[in-house]
Amino acid sequence: MTQRTMKHNEWVKIVESRHRQKKQNTTVKTTLPIWSMLLGGFIILSAAWSYFVDSSSEEVQIAAIDSSAQKRITRYFSKQFMMGSWKFNNIDFKSGELNVFIQIPTKLAMSENEVKEYIRNSLCPAANSRVWQDVQNNDMYIYLYTDMPRRGKYALCNS
Repeated sequence: MTQRTMKHNEWVKIVESRHRQKKQNTTVKTTLPIWSMLLGGFIILSAAWSYFVDSSSEEVQIAAIDSSAQKRITRYFSKQFMMGSWKFNNIDFKSGELNVFIQIPTKLAMSENEVKEYIRNSLCPAANSRVWQDVQNNDMYIYLYTDMPRRGKYALCNS
């Protein structure tokens, strides 16, 4: 009986030593992925930081539109829509962009791409217009809508 117990004790020691070896091997194996994940995270954060630093320098290049230029741009669009059922609503001057809102009585019977091309070719100011000097490097969007501006169609004007 003692012989059997000793064999069992030896077996338990062997199993415990194997368990310790596996535990040591798994800690070595898991530390490598942790370090690689930390290194990957650092690379991603540094790339994101450099992207935001570059984009903030672009914002500096965009000049704010002064009040006299805002008045000239507003006057240009209000004159365009004095007659007829299309009504110039307002211009939203944000940093880096202008949003011109024009209310129309009924929806246009065109696809979204056709409306964008119509806005670019017919409603956007001509390339030699004085408006583009006032707009400078800012983006100009023209919105056409019937009831609410967010349900309307818009296009980016190219200078």
